[in-house]
Amino acid sequence: MLNEKQINSYKKNGFLVVENVIPPKTLKKLQQVTDEFVEGARNITEHDETYDLADDHSKDNPKLRRLKNPHLIHKAYEALTKDSCILDLVSQLLGDNLRRDHTKLNFKAANGGEAIEWHQDWAFYPHTNDDIVEVSIFLDDCKEENGPLMVVPGSHLGPLDDHHHNGYFVGAVNPVNSHYDTSTAKTFIAKAGGISFHHVRALHGSKKNNSNISRRMLFIGYTAADSWPLKGILDLGLKPTAGEGDFVKNIYQVYEGNIVKGSPCLEARVESNPIKMPYPPPPSVGSIFENQKEVLGRSFGE
Repeated sequence: MLNEKQINSYKKNGFLVVENVIPPKTLKKLQQVTDEFVEGARNITEHDETYDLADDHSKDNPKLRRLKNPHLIHKAYEALTKDSCILDLVSQLLGDNLRRDHTKLNFKAANGGEAIEWHQDWAFYPHTNDDIVEVSIFLDDCKEENGPLMVVPGSHLGPLDDHHHNGYFVGAVNPVNSHYDTSTAKTFIAKAGGISFHHVRALHGSKKNNSNISRRMLFIGYTAADSWPLKGILDLGLKPTAGEGDFVKNIYQVYEGNIVKGSPCLEARVESNPIKMPYPPPPSVGSIFENQKEVLGRSFGE
């Protein structure tokens, strides 16, 4: 469990790193499954619903940028999202009624794994309140030289930076125009099996991995159950069915099915937070890696 000092640090700074959270057996299984997905990408030549491929991906040298929605494609990832080793800690930050909002597994391959520009997750998926935390599971040891996550302390308490460029939502902040001093950012350094938390409004990013060691991180986004997505049904990943009644029923089934601890809550808690809807998308809409290339004044990209 988190101690009072850790909880207060999270509330003040908007992030927290905790070592030795994932049991060794669980960690080994996650690493094995992840290796299998990379191997399975050898014959994949284009991005699809599972894989976001690196620019230099090939059959002989398979490289990924992201594994999409890993909890939907393997039970090992799905089980981790419900594991008490994580949920007990998240409950101390968000309360006992928790919803799993999303998952992703980001790769930074050795010798050039891509950067992620400065951004706030809140810009992508605003909710009725900001009791939302991103949990990052370190599948590899993460050091200064292999592109660690960096977060600006206290940025979760301030304004929302502009994530638009030329009228389109690109999911990246021009650091010149940021409300925050990115030079104050703290790096997330931990050994495999550690985890980190960062608040949904915390400004964060990561450099390229120029080391000879890979850096893989599994991300799980959790919300308080009374925090409802303002993007509505689109945020739940639903597609219309033949009947309107079935569609409405499916919306709730998806919401209820993602309650990982406690109970659902139909009384949305609404708080005053800075919000700018993430529309319209850029004409050549793609993954965050592609969209962010549209922004000027990038800190980490080419």
